[in-house]
Amino acid sequence: MCFPEGEACYDGGVEIFLFVVALILFLNLRGRVQKLEQSIKKDAPKDASASSSLQPQVVVQSSPHLEPLLAYAKQQMAQGMDKEDIESSLVANGWNASDIEKGFSLLIAQVPAAPGQANPASSSRFLEWLKEDWLLKLGALFLLIGFGWLTSYAFLNNWIGPMGRIALGIIAGALFLMLGWWRIKKFVHQGGVFLVLGSTIILLTVFAAREIYQFFTPSSALAVMFLSTAFVALASVKYNSKSLSLASLVLAGIAPLLTSSPSPDYIGLFAYLFVVILGAIWIVALTGWRELTTAALLLISFYSLPHLFSPASADTGTLLLFAYAFAAVFFLTNTAGILKSQEKDIFPNLVTAAGNGLFLLAWIMAVAPDEWQSLIISAWMVVFSVGAFLIFKVTQRREPFYVYAGIGIAMLAAATSAELHGATLAIAYTIESAAIVLVAYSVLRDIKIAERASLLLIVPVVLSAESINSRAWDIGVIHEDFFVLLTLALTFLGLCLFFSIQTRGIKDTESEQFNGILLTLGSVYSYALLWLSLHAALESDNAATTISLIVYTIIGIITYFYGLTNEQKGFRLYGGVLIGFVVARLFLVDVWIMELGGKIVTFFLMGVLLMSTAFLRKKKQVSILPNQT
Repeated sequence: MCFPEGEACYDGGVEIFLFVVALILFLNLRGRVQKLEQSIKKDAPKDASASSSLQPQVVVQSSPHLEPLLAYAKQQMAQGMDKEDIESSLVANGWNASDIEKGFSLLIAQVPAAPGQANPASSSRFLEWLKEDWLLKLGALFLLIGFGWLTSYAFLNNWIGPMGRIALGIIAGALFLMLGWWRIKKFVHQGGVFLVLGSTIILLTVFAAREIYQFFTPSSALAVMFLSTAFVALASVKYNSKSLSLASLVLAGIAPLLTSSPSPDYIGLFAYLFVVILGAIWIVALTGWRELTTAALLLISFYSLPHLFSPASADTGTLLLFAYAFAAVFFLTNTAGILKSQEKDIFPNLVTAAGNGLFLLAWIMAVAPDEWQSLIISAWMVVFSVGAFLIFKVTQRREPFYVYAGIGIAMLAAATSAELHGATLAIAYTIESAAIVLVAYSVLRDIKIAERASLLLIVPVVLSAESINSRAWDIGVIHEDFFVLLTLALTFLGLCLFFSIQTRGIKDTESEQFNGILLTLGSVYSYALLWLSLHAALESDNAATTISLIVYTIIGIITYFYGLTNEQKGFRLYGGVLIGFVVARLFLVDVWIMELGGKIVTFFLMGVLLMSTAFLRKKKQVSILPNQT
């Protein structure tokens, strides 16, 4: 639909296309899971009693130098010692805090989960973090609240001047940072709590300085807050604490909201966010914590929302360049992570890849000039498509290919929608969908994936409803809507022929049913095209209806007897349904609206055609009789 004059024209085909892409990706990934489950069932021990007695084991690779640490920790834990006491003993014997933390992580991973219980590392991670040193965390919360009340009381009673109040807060935050740095050497979680507490105190103090006393400038205030969060990030890398790195990213993301800037400086804000994102990527490169990349993408997406929903700022052109830079950084980092990763779980990479594509597409559609949108989207589509192909060739893993290819398809749909509308958009979507099916099969050599990719044709099928009901059929035969139906009919029939050739000699019920669906849809569009064209070309509607029904009947009879002769139930069912449709149409519709002359001619011809089938059956019986005797 189109908005009032002066606003952009909006087409609903892109949303349908994106929905279909998501559906196809879901079906592909679900199919992979089903295949994996089947292979596991095939490889399972045949002896159920023997297999039930086996205990689940988790194999975790650990460095050789940690073996003494693990053995000592297991022994002490078996004797009932607390984790803190074990850590103190290990530190006293010269072990590093990072090695101690890694050792306890390996111990947790080696504990098998009970049957039906989820893996604690994925489902109860936050609960485990909360339970560990929970008194310390609760005390830090109380201390933070008490510090706020103390400063408020001091302000109300005018104990110290404004400058002293702000200095007191910053000094207190710095002291907690120093305490956290000292404590984290022995106890990683405890030190992390003090570090986050100190950085939070500095952020709140600088916010109060800006909000109440107008101390600092927005830039200097942001710089001070950023330094405190960067210190936390540095500690997270040095002492191998993933939770601390996520906390530093959250604090750095909150900092721009606390500067109390009188006028928004979006360019400065996005430049600051770009520095934060680069810092997060640096941490990921050093530690391999891929979840941090996803969190960084969520952060920049949050700050992008106001510009996507109301792009009225004069800085939108420059901000779009920042969006390109963010997308490029995430694309390169995520692609490199997938190529280097030897792990089976690449779900965080897949989430980041999909989110990055949607983030970029949203910025282009909302901010880029209309005349440049299709070209820009096409360029990025090539980037994501090439990335999908290279990742598949190097890793032979299909999940990243599905995600990157899905992003490329979504961008192709968006670029097409930006340039075309109406009937031409439906034709373009039909051709693109068919091309995607053929490319998917040529790359993956998997007929099932190609069949699922055919679901993209749902979009042009929905759009074709407007062409079927178009008023252009009242004017003539050859027009845009004619080619919409012709393109869809040829596409469905062509794909049916293609899949039939590929599955020839293979007994696959699902593929046969899918080919039957494609044949039926192609036939429906062919019949609709014949009906509409005859009614548009002939002056007499009765003559057009009679010719159409006779053609339908002839095709139905031929198909029915072909299936009967060759014992193919699908063709027999197809022909019977088509003949039934013609008969139902005659008795329910045409018999009431046709003129008397048209009724006579139509019913006579239909009767002759249907009675002629008796001779076809008799001929078949005569040919069989000699063999029976």
